[in-house]
Amino acid sequence: MKKEVSCINTGVILDYVKEHNNGDFSALLKDLDPEIDILPDTEKFLRDPNNWISCTVATELYKRARLILNDEMAAYKIARFAVENLSMGYGQRIFVKAFWSTKKGFINVQKINDKWNRSKNVEIVEMKRNEAVIRLHWKSHMKVTKDLCLVNQGAYTFLPIIWGGNPLHLEEKCCYFEGAPYCEYHLKWTFRNRFHEILSRFFSSKSVLTETVKEMEADKRIIEQKYEEVNRLNVELNQRIKQLQAVQETGKAILSVLDLEKLLTVIMNTLLNICSIDRAIIMLVNEKEECLEYLYATGFDSNVPDDILAYKVPLHRLNNILARVANAGKSEYVHDVKGSSLRKENIILTYGKPKSVYVVPLITKSRVTGVIATDAVDSSGVPKETRDTLEIFSPQIAIAIENARLYRKLKEQMLELQRSYSLLGRAEKLSFLGNMAARLAHEIKNPMTSIGTFIQMLPYKYNDEDYRGKFHKTVVEETNRVNNLISELMDLVKTKEPNFALNDIHELIDKMVMLISAQTKAKRIKVECKYDPGVGKVWLDSEKIRQVVLNILSNAMDATPEEGRIKISTRHNNRKGKDERTQIFIKDNGEGIAQSNIDRIFEPYFTTKHKSSLHSGTGLGLFVSHQNMQEHGGTIEVKSKVNKGTTFILTLPCDPPKKLQEKGSKNP
Repeated sequence: MKKEVSCINTGVILDYVKEHNNGDFSALLKDLDPEIDILPDTEKFLRDPNNWISCTVATELYKRARLILNDEMAAYKIARFAVENLSMGYGQRIFVKAFWSTKKGFINVQKINDKWNRSKNVEIVEMKRNEAVIRLHWKSHMKVTKDLCLVNQGAYTFLPIIWGGNPLHLEEKCCYFEGAPYCEYHLKWTFRNRFHEILSRFFSSKSVLTETVKEMEADKRIIEQKYEEVNRLNVELNQRIKQLQAVQETGKAILSVLDLEKLLTVIMNTLLNICSIDRAIIMLVNEKEECLEYLYATGFDSNVPDDILAYKVPLHRLNNILARVANAGKSEYVHDVKGSSLRKENIILTYGKPKSVYVVPLITKSRVTGVIATDAVDSSGVPKETRDTLEIFSPQIAIAIENARLYRKLKEQMLELQRSYSLLGRAEKLSFLGNMAARLAHEIKNPMTSIGTFIQMLPYKYNDEDYRGKFHKTVVEETNRVNNLISELMDLVKTKEPNFALNDIHELIDKMVMLISAQTKAKRIKVECKYDPGVGKVWLDSEKIRQVVLNILSNAMDATPEEGRIKISTRHNNRKGKDERTQIFIKDNGEGIAQSNIDRIFEPYFTTKHKSSLHSGTGLGLFVSHQNMQEHGGTIEVKSKVNKGTTFILTLPCDPPKKLQEKGSKNP
């Protein structure tokens, strides 16, 4: 607020209205100014002669006085009241009396004016022994009104009383508030002889000395009071600074803890240390059951009683202070529990026997998520400082608890996702293997038929050496082939822990090619393998990469027409500044994949295969393959053109990432 008018003036206004309005001046102070309205004692501020206010506030007070008293000349009369009652403070009275005569006073009128306000400049146009002409030049940037003009007229008219004279005669020749550039006053006072002036000077000096002593005593008391007040405020300020610093540091610590159990312990320890709280309980909103339920508590003599652990409060039970705070989102304080309307049979009150209770809502995102309640076990109640600190601290507690709950929920969802992923992988594997087993059954049947035929003919051609040699060779070859197919199938069926190690990628691919050889031969598909000799062993989980390669080969075989071609190649990629990588290319000349489906083929349950005796796609194969490649720190890409074929590119790092090395060391 601007310092333009001394509160000596406002004190006079209050006294005058009080005296002339049956002791009531409350209408003067209501909604006066935002900076004044927030003060704990507005009247005390406006009566302190050391305080200053703006012209805007001063003119508003004069206006309100005029309206309350229904008197257009109220401002003039207030000025007279001030002079007649010497309502200007010790310092101001001493200052004015020191001029000891009316003429001397008007010569120094600007100095006198500056003691009361800074809204104008005073110009002495003419000065005679008992006459004067003065002009008031109002400052246009300040809010001034006619009331201020009347105040000055009243003050000048009755100013001679201070020096023992009579009121002077004042005539206003022109007025700023009526369009003139200034207010001009013509003053005339009673002439006094020389002897009276000398006598007045003598007694004025004695009066000034007496009042100076009084002023010094009064100032001493004021200084002592101000010192005590400043010292008290300084102590409170230092305490609040330490408190806020502790809240800030603790808030950081709380927000960094995501484990809910640890977080609750940290919160309660913080409340005990910072807020000087002995006991507290946290209740959270259960939206499904529409109630508050117990989360955590501290301060009980032993373990938290079972009744409190199972305690729930329906949110609609508004006679319960916890439910009421949760619904309203506003804190409540009950200083005297015994004399309050709280139900004394309440479980918490029964066990805790508190003298007072303070409940604060926990709010995040404009939503009440719970409440925290504390109490006092003595009659002094919960200190205001504790309540204020808890009010500041509660939003951080709410956010921290909400974060911890979300983190716990996320962990549960991740575990569920991992379990689901494991089940998806098994389901896809079993579906794929079922399909493979059905196809292999046909392939196994043919050599078994041949073997059966040779065995049936053996008694008749036992003596035929060529027949026995041919029989032996055929049986061994066909039996080994069937055995190999079954062995690979059994390896895929087995569920193993992740086992990362250096493996020969070319040998792995060859085994997968052999596994689908029955189907490729049935469709007369030519499988060509062209390997880069620069590709060495690769760090991988052989079971998962076999599953990836086998899945893509199976898809290629299904998409390739009879007498088609599947090409498999590898490449060692060692670009400068990049990690060494091994790439596997699996290319077919089948029907291709539409561009609209390219981005969706790795989604779970997405398939373009038609259900039939030959095709039973689940839509999980490529999804699981993609996940397996990511676990290896690798990628899987696809390039395709409709009716021209598709190429899958598998890229694996040659050197194992740290996390894969750790897996490999744990699973040797």
